[in-house]
Amino acid sequence: MYITVSKNKKIKLPQGNRIKRCIFFLLLQTFAGFSFSQTKVIDSLRSVLYAAQDARKQSAALLLLCEENNSLHPDSLFVYYTRAHALAVKEGSRQQIIQTNLYKAIYFSKKGKLDSAENIIDTSAAQLTAAEDIPLKYRFLLLKSNVLIRSDKQKESMDNSLQLLHAAEQTNDYLTQVRAKNNIGWAYMELGQNHEALDWFFEAAKLEKNLSEDKRQPFLYSNIAAIYNNLSKNDSAEFFAKLSVSLALKKSDLTYLANAYLIYAGICNDMGNKAKAESLLQEGLRIRKLIGDPFYIVSDIFQIGLFYANNNEAGKGIALLKEGIAMAEKNNLYEKLPILYTSLAKNYKSAGDLEQYGETLDTLIILKDSLYKKNSAEALAEMQTKYDVQKKENTIIRQQYNLTKKNYFIYGTVGLLAATLLFGYVFFQNRKKSQRLKLQAMEMGQKKKTTQAVMQAEEDERKRIAGDLHDSVAQKIVVAKLNLEALGNQMRITDESQQKIYSNIQLLLEESTTEVRNLSHSMMPQAFARSGLNHTVKEFLDKISKTGLKINFSTDGSFANIRENTALMIYRIIQECVQNVLKHSKATMLDVNMIAENNEMDVTIEDNGVGFNIHDINEESTGLKNIRSRIEYLSGTFEINSQPGNGTVFAFYIPLEDA
Repeated sequence: MYITVSKNKKIKLPQGNRIKRCIFFLLLQTFAGFSFSQTKVIDSLRSVLYAAQDARKQSAALLLLCEENNSLHPDSLFVYYTRAHALAVKEGSRQQIIQTNLYKAIYFSKKGKLDSAENIIDTSAAQLTAAEDIPLKYRFLLLKSNVLIRSDKQKESMDNSLQLLHAAEQTNDYLTQVRAKNNIGWAYMELGQNHEALDWFFEAAKLEKNLSEDKRQPFLYSNIAAIYNNLSKNDSAEFFAKLSVSLALKKSDLTYLANAYLIYAGICNDMGNKAKAESLLQEGLRIRKLIGDPFYIVSDIFQIGLFYANNNEAGKGIALLKEGIAMAEKNNLYEKLPILYTSLAKNYKSAGDLEQYGETLDTLIILKDSLYKKNSAEALAEMQTKYDVQKKENTIIRQQYNLTKKNYFIYGTVGLLAATLLFGYVFFQNRKKSQRLKLQAMEMGQKKKTTQAVMQAEEDERKRIAGDLHDSVAQKIVVAKLNLEALGNQMRITDESQQKIYSNIQLLLEESTTEVRNLSHSMMPQAFARSGLNHTVKEFLDKISKTGLKINFSTDGSFANIRENTALMIYRIIQECVQNVLKHSKATMLDVNMIAENNEMDVTIEDNGVGFNIHDINEESTGLKNIRSRIEYLSGTFEINSQPGNGTVFAFYIPLEDA
């Protein structure tokens, strides 16, 4: 396996998956240096990528990194999409393979290899024919419009965008419609037709209201700001520039942010705020160099060139603009040459070099003539007509409806009155319903409080009775037994019948003592005071001695911090369920499992007994009502699963934070 690290240099990876991964990440970190600490999103995704151990997680992280292409240096994007493509091929994921081709086309576009980018787009889009492929296909077509504009093919770009717009209208894809209209406006703006461009941008902005906040497009508002600046409407230009900056910062999109800064700088310069303009220009250019996209760098050079011309620093402006012209020619960005020469001419004029000023204007005229030949007004009108025809086909039904509506204007007025009355009636009914729901909520709250009070009172009474049995009745029986033994020693009973009576009394007292203690422990287990819920349940299960029944008990997690009242309620639920198994199931196996972790408790009680039809459950039975009320008291849920002959599973869940 090879990885290309420069145009003429490749490195072969050693055998072994572990070694391959290590070397890949070393190369990845090397190339990532071009865009280190660009955005928090990128840094976070890189951390996820470096920590990922399996191919699927690596692939997901790489695709998300490629999605941040507007904030990545092209060399970093190359590394990410290359690795993502290799993983997609290895996993055999058709759609991911095609998706990585999208990022490959973006890379070629950033590098100025526009023909290669267009070929990748056309080939990939032709493969996307299934219904689930439509969103990805739309992204390829949007990119194609972008590439065509960069290739100085505004006519073809508009044609592509209009076709895409028509398709997106059929599927109600508002985001694609917004982006397509933005691209059409952008093409008009590149041709200097500002009013037509504004119409398309405002149509896109109007449609954007159907999108969520995170889907809004900063570039749209930068374009509007730029046009208003060209039209010397600087208050409006500043409003839209600030909006674009705000949206770009929220999206952490460096391309959009730099674009907004550069446009805002031009506005500040025109408004006389030279210091702020220079600060914005420097920050915008810094971000552009971080991203490394020639298309936008030459656009920035144009803006900065104008700034130098207007501030009597023509020497700097001329040098910078010549550098920008060379970069545009090297990267085939011919559509940027007119604006660069326009800015260069202004710098020559500012410097007083009228000869060079005249020659630059002549070059500018030649460039514009060439541009308008490729994008004639007639061809643009033809495409606009084509789109209008398609759009009319979609609006025939709406027009018919509007005609009918006009014919029934009077009925519409009456309908409006009826609707007002209906609204009043619905409002009144909704208000009544709202009051009724509030009352029901209050009643349910009160019912819950009452249930809680009853449950608490019941447990308090159990504690009291258990204490009385243990501390009073049991002790008195013990004293009576001791007194009886003392009396027997004094009387020295020899008669056999009297001795038998004496022994029976003694035996009854011993049995009574045992039963009273057992009853006391059943009502309030002593194990709670010693070791908590899990040991109390184990002690309860250990005392069960039923012939032919094997009991398995398991626990997992920590039971130490469960509140006493909550633990006691859970114990009662388990106690009730186990008693039901002993009474009705005829089981030979009983499994009780308790898990306490992540602030919740899960308990399952399963037997292999006779089972029953869950539809035959008597919801009013005392046992089930007690279980349900305790679980509801603890804000938990439960489920019963049983079939005749297949045993029964009772499972319940208790949130320990709320319990």
